[in-house]
Amino acid sequence: MESPLSALKKFLIGALLGIISFVPGVSGVVLAVTLGVYERIVEDIADIIHKVREDFNFLLLIGIGLVFGMVVVSFTLKNVIYTIPSMMLFLGMITGQLPHLWKYTMPEVKSSGTDIAMFVLGIVIMCFFLVFSLSSVTVGHDTSSVLLMLVIGVVYAIAHIAPGISGSTLLFAMGLLTLPLDIISSFDMVLLIPFALGTIGGLIGFAKIVHYAITKHRKPTYMMIFGLTIGSFLVVLKEIVTHYSGSVDILGILFRDSGLVTTLYSGTADILLGAVALFVGILISLWFSKIGKKTSEEFSIR
Repeated sequence: MESPLSALKKFLIGALLGIISFVPGVSGVVLAVTLGVYERIVEDIADIIHKVREDFNFLLLIGIGLVFGMVVVSFTLKNVIYTIPSMMLFLGMITGQLPHLWKYTMPEVKSSGTDIAMFVLGIVIMCFFLVFSLSSVTVGHDTSSVLLMLVIGVVYAIAHIAPGISGSTLLFAMGLLTLPLDIISSFDMVLLIPFALGTIGGLIGFAKIVHYAITKHRKPTYMMIFGLTIGSFLVVLKEIVTHYSGSVDILGILFRDSGLVTTLYSGTADILLGAVALFVGILISLWFSKIGKKTSEEFSIR
């Protein structure tokens, strides 16, 4: 019989994964690895027909927590996501998880040409999405919008089962991150259902591939995770530079007769808050790593 404390831990881990799933630059997979539940989740989903009975409580509690976290974050994150402090927090969380993630690349084993190629490929994949921007896309209840949400659901799922890919970062770079947040918070079932179906289908369909990769090609897989995480860092950094350069108009400061003090104060406040947020983000990731050391053994046991 499972203890209430153990059940609560699984629910909270699921909720944390649901919240993190919409934080740009932070991979839910990386967090799941850090907390020691990733390989168990992938193994269960890859053989869902048999594992649903064997590991039912684990999957149920993680799943309920995941949905709860996604609903909570949909009401809170969308209004602050494109502010400098928020993006600096995301950047800090990526930075803080790099040392712990590096250990999974088995640095004691000499890297082959394939390992290095997978690392570079991970960076390239994330940077590739920087050229896409669909921020001007509007959705309704038409067929194209339903198909778009289905595709976003698949991308979201693959990114949450594929090592190191941050689905929120992909959507963030493409200007689509607030779209699923709006749909979840408004409970728009016409668009929420195809998003959910795409997510479920992507999880089940891709889990076997990922399970094979982490069991048969562990080092190159985790090298790719590391590269994708570095790429996520670059994506968020680019958004910060773009946002900040657009929010502080240097020529306007020089040639405007009024507003100089206000503009300088606003810019300085952003920098100070951003520095604090960066530091806090690093501390959060380091804390996750510390928790992960204590929980990885517990949750790897059936």
